[in-house]
Amino acid sequence: MKAVCHKAGFTLVEVCLAVLVIGIGLLSVFSLFPSGLRAVEDDKNDTRCGLFAETVLNGMRGNAASITNWDDWCDGAGTVADLSANVLATGVDVKTGAVFGVIFPVGGEEWLRYKLTINTANSNRYGALLEVDDGQYPAGMIAYTNKFYTEFSYTGK
Repeated sequence: MKAVCHKAGFTLVEVCLAVLVIGIGLLSVFSLFPSGLRAVEDDKNDTRCGLFAETVLNGMRGNAASITNWDDWCDGAGTVADLSANVLATGVDVKTGAVFGVIFPVGGEEWLRYKLTINTANSNRYGALLEVDDGQYPAGMIAYTNKFYTEFSYTGK
């Protein structure tokens, strides 16, 4: 009588199918990394833009609170200069009207471009619109993705 010998194991076809299934799964997981890295970079840029806007607009609010003379407040060009003077660091003015670039944070390496518009049409309340985006040089038409707005009012204190 012959003994029946059963050998346990996987065939080459089964091993190839298992490797294929694992490969497809890993490929789909690895395809998520570039989009995740892009999202992290975008979020970092948005955070820098927000911090820049907070720094500028809070500095402008502080400058607005320091204006105690109504005649100084009503001087449109002078008020704009007073509001935007030295809000980033000592000796660094925020410019209004056109597109400007700034390294932010001060002493850092990455550029932001911004456009600051101050509305002085209402003598009691001025408004400031700060449009910020990542990068130094605008390429053609700029479509700012980050817009921040605040208003200043004369307190007379």
